[in-house]
Amino acid sequence: MAKTENDLDIYYAVGNSNTSRQETEIGEIIKKRNSPGWKLVSISTAVFDTSNQFSNLDLFWETQYE
Repeated sequence: MAKTENDLDIYYAVGNSNTSRQETEIGEIIKKRNSPGWKLVSISTAVFDTSNQFSNLDLFWETQYE
């Protein structure tokens, strides 16, 4: 019977969240997870401090194994 495992990556950003460096870092997280068979299930974003542009990105993952 297959078993399901879930996991979470939280990426914090301060300042302009559309910078090339941040896009690269998020891309690396996704590449590392996809290679061993994890599937991205859901993404959630939140802005905590608009004056300092502090936000986070939550990536919810799932994998199945025997």
